[in-house]
Amino acid sequence: KESRLGLLFNAAVKVPMQFFILLLGALVFMFYQFEKPPAYFNQPAYQRAMASGYAPQLEALQTQSDDVFTQKRAAIRALSSASSSERDQATTKLRELDAQAHELRNRTKAVLGQAGADPKSKESDYVFITFILQQMPHGIVGLLIAVILCATMSATSAILNALGSTTAIDFYRPLIRPHATDHHYVVAAKALTAAWGLMAIGVASFASLVENLIEAGNILGSVFYGSILGLFLAGFFIRRVSGSPVFFAALLAQMLVFVLFATTNIGYLWYNFIGCAAVLILAPVLQQTIFRGTEVPAGV
Repeated sequence: KESRLGLLFNAAVKVPMQFFILLLGALVFMFYQFEKPPAYFNQPAYQRAMASGYAPQLEALQTQSDDVFTQKRAAIRALSSASSSERDQATTKLRELDAQAHELRNRTKAVLGQAGADPKSKESDYVFITFILQQMPHGIVGLLIAVILCATMSATSAILNALGSTTAIDFYRPLIRPHATDHHYVVAAKALTAAWGLMAIGVASFASLVENLIEAGNILGSVFYGSILGLFLAGFFIRRVSGSPVFFAALLAQMLVFVLFATTNIGYLWYNFIGCAAVLILAPVLQQTIFRGTEVPAGV
């Protein structure tokens, strides 16, 4: 019972965690609408360009950016207090100022490119880091970095161990060496854990090709988490449904999510709901049709 509750909690907490991460991003975005952001969030690249003889151009762009930011902040406050008749005009002005701010940021990036300061790195990945370094006390920054490292190491260790053990027990033992000794399976599990670790390193090596790493992680999670959550909910709460209908319902739900991901442009958080709902709907339908004669385990 405890293991089931643990698995259910692990599945159910991932979707709210995604919402929390997105909420945190929205709060940081709103913060920089009223507090002046740096000219370029990738500060190491910016400082290298400043030291390479491009300081006059960057300082001029910084001055223009500060002026646009001041006007934009005033426009946001004006929009928040504008009447219904003035709202369209205030919105248009705000959009114009936002376009100017993006243009100045692109020009800053172009100057960094001329300076050879690695402008290909994604500036969006530096927004939260800049917020932490510039807005939080030093002690909190150190504590936060320690928490991030501890959580990363703990999660990575658990995931790699689970992948290695699952691969050894569910695939290696029944398909390759069904009659080996326990010592052999332990060694195989360790080797498979190392193999999964190398695969993870390979995936991480290509992470720099992604436009926004945090958003990419959320999108990838949204594609799969809904079906996983549906599996747990169907298995624990839907009575009179055996394992096979739930399994094939999850496969169909995952295929549906893949099709929607490839053919539509809906918000990626909807994939969580769609995948989960599809499993919960399809599992009873399959039980009453294709798997009608399948015996439901006792105690369900």
